[in-house]
Amino acid sequence: MTGTDRGSLRLDRRAAQLVAAGLLVMFSSGLAAGWMLERYDAGVGFEREAERIAEVLELAPGKSVGDIRAGTGRWTVDMARRVGPEGQAFATVGPDPAHVLMATVADAGVDNVTVITRTPGDAPRLPLDCCDAVLLRRVYSSLHRERPGFLQSLKLVTRPGALIAIIEFHPDAPTGPPRNTLPRRDVIAEFTAAGFTLVKDHERWFGNTYCVVLRRGADAGPRPAP
Repeated sequence: MTGTDRGSLRLDRRAAQLVAAGLLVMFSSGLAAGWMLERYDAGVGFEREAERIAEVLELAPGKSVGDIRAGTGRWTVDMARRVGPEGQAFATVGPDPAHVLMATVADAGVDNVTVITRTPGDAPRLPLDCCDAVLLRRVYSSLHRERPGFLQSLKLVTRPGALIAIIEFHPDAPTGPPRNTLPRRDVIAEFTAAGFTLVKDHERWFGNTYCVVLRRGADAGPRPAP
């Protein structure tokens, strides 16, 4: 091998090392970006959305709030802290198992949360006249039974003037929407037909979701006998 050949080989190895180093930097940057995005969603993203949820539901110390199909319970805990020890939060189980929700509440150290584990069908599962506000975050589209019956039940568990926030994916979102998610116009139509009044319509909420806020009227109809 001539000196020229050896020089060319060294250059080829150097070029390969530079390419490998560049790929490693790109790969590491991608992992770092993914990790940062995950941390944002779990931290800052959650805090920002939680703040907006509290704003649209007008949460304040002493109020009572319901979280239907509360999942892991993270939103329940946040709302329980906002209404304070003089307030109350109710959480129904789903889609995560009951023990996950209960563990989140226990780990948070809040004692103003009532976890409701079992009731029949797609009823809201909350006590009668319990809530000044109700959160349905990525829940309403997934109800399998007839939704009008759910809405009539929702009237019974809320107090006059209660606010209800419905957060759902846009059906045409490029990523992330579940199947058969409802457009917000359909959500608004179904709630207003049931006697609720539209308060706010946030077409762009967070990511690929929207948020519709409605108010229950003063008259929810006759109450069932205890």
